[in-house]
Amino acid sequence: MQTYQLFFGRNIPNGGYVSDLNLRAFIEGVLDVAFEGYTIQHVQGVWKGEHEPTLLVTVCTSCADKITDVASAYKRAFSQDAVGIQAMPAMSFV
Repeated sequence: MQTYQLFFGRNIPNGGYVSDLNLRAFIEGVLDVAFEGYTIQHVQGVWKGEHEPTLLVTVCTSCADKITDVASAYKRAFSQDAVGIQAMPAMSFV
């Protein structure tokens, strides 16, 4: 099992922005289906020199394929250049 952080930028490269409504639909339709639990943080990021609101999702899973699938779904849905993925040792639950 590993802990993953996924960074979903909300600016759309050719103009526009991933709305709160579209983001909620993605969370409910993709993240909720893929994972039993995860943590969401709203952070600020920078991509190609441009500041943007970013959704940071942290999830602990042994299914690396699901991480890639979720990232690919976001890229397709919102015409993103990339989704950042960071893999770390598994978090502990006490």
